[in-house]
Amino acid sequence: MRRSTDFCRLNMIMIRSKPNIDPQKKYCVKAACYELEICEDTLRKYRDSGLIGCIRITNREIYYPGSELLSLWESVQKRKKHD
Repeated sequence: MRRSTDFCRLNMIMIRSKPNIDPQKKYCVKAACYELEICEDTLRKYRDSGLIGCIRITNREIYYPGSELLSLWESVQKRKKHD
């Protein structure tokens, strides 16, 4: 069964209020998704498109700086206002 292209688009709904993220902390994939209220596929698409930077320890171990998560949230909010 083919996955809907609308399921994890780059403009998918993200948490509306500013997330409670410490800019100095590093977040694993699951924690980052939880804080932003997005799925792992969406976070991966943001990373692959260059909208967010990550720290790759190994191929399976990826962390996101809190400052990057906040920057991503702000850029998505600005895009929503323009659309």
